Amino acid sequence: MKWTIFGTGVLLAGFVLSSSVAAANPDHVRRLLATNACPGCDLSSADLRGANLRNADLRSANLSFADLRGTDLTGANLDGANLYGARR
Repeated sequence: MKWTIFGTGVLLAGFVLSSSVAAANPDHVRRLLATNACPGCDLSSADLRGANLRNADLRSANLSFADLRGTDLTGANLDGANLYGARR
């Protein structure tokens, strides 16, 4: 197979993107769902669809790319939380 500069670049870009994708810490997800509090937790890319997070303490939590569709966040403390790319 003959590699081209473009093909090699695409391969490398795919490797960098796949190796840098963050995933939620499963212990943090369990803690949030059990206690409704997880300040500073890594919940990036977490599947939290339909969760009842009413009045949850999520200060400074990383919720980037989390799936929050149908999640009740009424009254949740999201001060300093990272919601970049989260699905709502």
